[in-house]
Amino acid sequence: MPLGWYLAQGLYPLGPSSSDDEEGPCELPNGRLVCGPHGLVVCGKCCTDYSFMSGSSDEDEDYDDDDDDDDDGDEDEDEDEDSPMKDAPINEDGDADPPRLFGEEMRRGTGQVIPEKFTPPTTSIMPLELFRGQATYFRQIRYIHRDDPQTVLIFTDGACLNNGQPNPKAGWAVVYGPGFTGKPLIASGRLEQKGPFGDEGIQSSNRAELRAVIAALRLRYWPGEGFTTMVIATDSEYVVEGSTKWAKTWTRKGWKTNTGAEVKNKDMWELLLGEFERWKEEGLSIKFWRIPRDWNNTADEAAKKAASENEALNQWCHFIGLPF
Repeated sequence: MPLGWYLAQGLYPLGPSSSDDEEGPCELPNGRLVCGPHGLVVCGKCCTDYSFMSGSSDEDEDYDDDDDDDDDGDEDEDEDEDSPMKDAPINEDGDADPPRLFGEEMRRGTGQVIPEKFTPPTTSIMPLELFRGQATYFRQIRYIHRDDPQTVLIFTDGACLNNGQPNPKAGWAVVYGPGFTGKPLIASGRLEQKGPFGDEGIQSSNRAELRAVIAALRLRYWPGEGFTTMVIATDSEYVVEGSTKWAKTWTRKGWKTNTGAEVKNKDMWELLLGEFERWKEEGLSIKFWRIPRDWNNTADEAAKKAASENEALNQWCHFIGLPF
């Protein structure tokens, strides 16, 4: 698929054979400059920061106007006060740490880290009542817990047209913020024909559900935006129970079910467990919130659209969310 399709969704596809050799900035259609290899304005892997060179879009201007409401009206503020890094975490050298990129590293998890289920204060409270659209220190608008600014909410969903029938087509979607104008930030795509480690995969709803969660975890360097906890909201019992309960038993039994059968989608589960382990090492804990299907409509519609409109890639593809 053309690069413009991915950029329109806020994605930069690294692909199965990408490299970091394309140095220098790349100008996006909106005039924003990003690093060539990863499509990031501030890239920790390339050690580049093009934020001071990037062109403004209408969305940026709208957001800056809103942000000015919190200013004290002093037009002579130092330019540093407007820097997106002004509230960034400070490292031991006294420098601000930009959100960095995880890269393409993938590991097979062993079940050492098993996430918990998220428990809302009441069973009737809806996700966007508890997690409201707020700006992070890096001026990203995310769904942030009303009582804990270090906890972010991500919606995920997978869908498969003709599931279990001839010519199935599966897609996934991630909703990771309301965006500058209130229009949800959505990343989506077709489920690849092969899994993350080269295994042949089928087009199925369960596999697409797992793909969505993996995409959410790998979309951004979430601790770089100030988060220590990510809550993944999904209507999939398969994902929630598998991640928080079943996987522990599967790994202990050599990826066998209680009946002795091979665990389906083993490659996807292994990568997902590997992501849990990696994020724990980075100081980010993962929790799962199973929500009713009608609370997940945005992700559901996007996953179905991706399944119906796009061609499935033969190889596994890495996606990185662009910083806007």
